[in-house]
Order: sequence, then structure tokens, then C-alpha cells
Amino acid sequence: MDKDLFEDMKNRIGCSYISDLPFHKRRIWRELKHFPLSAYPENQKQDFFHYVFDMDYAIASDRLHLSDI
Repeated sequence: MDKDLFEDMKNRIGCSYISDLPFHKRRIWRELKHFPLSAYPENQKQDFFHYVFDMDYAIASDRLHLSDI
């Protein structure tokens, strides 16, 4: 079975529905700093970051490494 970033993050932060994810941006951003994103396919990461943060994965990835949230 393939890994699902949406489901895994939903479960990790305790949301009932994937549609709740954009309402928890700050918490997700913090979780992502310790999350194994390399375990997920590039297209899924792109979809996730567009859905939750409305930004490209490449931009978010750069910010995750530079940010001290």
C-alpha cells in the first residue's frame, strides 16, 4: 500500500477530515519540520502543499529549512 501524505498528516495532527488540514497550517508547518517527507512521491507533496498552504512544494521546502518556527 502506498503512503498517503494527506491521511498521514490528518492522523498525526488529529483532524477528522482531510478538508480540515488547511485550518491547521501553523501546526502542520511545525510537524513538517520533523516529518519524513522523503517517503512520499513528489507529485503527492506538490498536491499537499498546494492544498494546505497554496504554495509550491519547492518554495515551501526552502522555507522549511530556513524557518525557525
